[in-house]
Amino acid sequence: MRKKILDVLARRLTVLIIPQTQMKPWRWQCSTGFFLFWLGLWSAMTVGAGVVAGRHVDYWITKADNQVMLTKMTRLAQEMDRARYALDQARGTDRQLRGLLSMANNRDPIEAATGVGGPTLADRLSLGKMLNGGAAAIRQADWHREIERIRHDAEGRLASFQEIGWYVGNQKSLRNATPTLWPTKGAVTSGFGYRFSPMRRGETQGESGDNGEFHAGIDIANAADTLVQATADGTVRFSGWSHGYGNMVVIDHGYGLSTLYGHTSKTLVKIGDRVMRGQVIGYMGTTGRSTGAHLHYEVWRQGRPINPWTYLKVGPGPELLGYLPRTPKARS
Repeated sequence: MRKKILDVLARRLTVLIIPQTQMKPWRWQCSTGFFLFWLGLWSAMTVGAGVVAGRHVDYWITKADNQVMLTKMTRLAQEMDRARYALDQARGTDRQLRGLLSMANNRDPIEAATGVGGPTLADRLSLGKMLNGGAAAIRQADWHREIERIRHDAEGRLASFQEIGWYVGNQKSLRNATPTLWPTKGAVTSGFGYRFSPMRRGETQGESGDNGEFHAGIDIANAADTLVQATADGTVRFSGWSHGYGNMVVIDHGYGLSTLYGHTSKTLVKIGDRVMRGQVIGYMGTTGRSTGAHLHYEVWRQGRPINPWTYLKVGPGPELLGYLPRTPKARS
């Protein structure tokens, strides 16, 4: 078998090249073994060159991809830095708003929850390293940490602004529900507190030696059918006749506040109606226990009458005091 193989390898091969011109044909002879050797060597060199070239191509492609990726990551890092700057501005705006609104919790809610207000110096240096360093300086953990920090801070800002929005809305609702508006025009003829009873004047004094009584509101006298308006937003809880008060309206304003309007000649609202601040709810009259046309006005807080002047911090003004001379002494 070996001899046969050697005989095959020893056979002579003739390579004849015949050009299409007038040049002489070229003939080359070699053994089969020599031809196979050079053929194998050529194949190996071709394959090796292809492998080397392929590796170099992959290297340059990978390097180009890395450059593109690095550019994109640098751009992303710059966007993250701008996002962080915007969040820092939002934090400053947050604090200014809380200061202007005199909110009870004027401390940054994120600082209150985490003990820090945004990135530390090390965080800034880490981000700067990501911006200025090469691909080796950018670690996946850095990206995750920075993105998570921005997300957490953004959520905190959103929650804080939602709290401010709720606070502003609640303050607006509280302001609209606070009875600071005057219920009618006229002259104040009787204040809040103890007084001599206008219905018992001229009577013999009782065992206590006086005719005093507690007056739970203020009386505002004017011409009959003067308009009476709600002093704040609320819901009508009572509208009808009540002994002593005559035709009466009670409005619940929420927040533990309610107002009462007594002695009206006619009411324009019914139980369950939603009334707005300044809405006309009736007309001034002298129904019930009264000596003349006037409005008996009370303010209740947590179920107890308080002095209406607590909310009517300014005087009635010229339009009220001058609307009718102070000669009428209608009281109830």
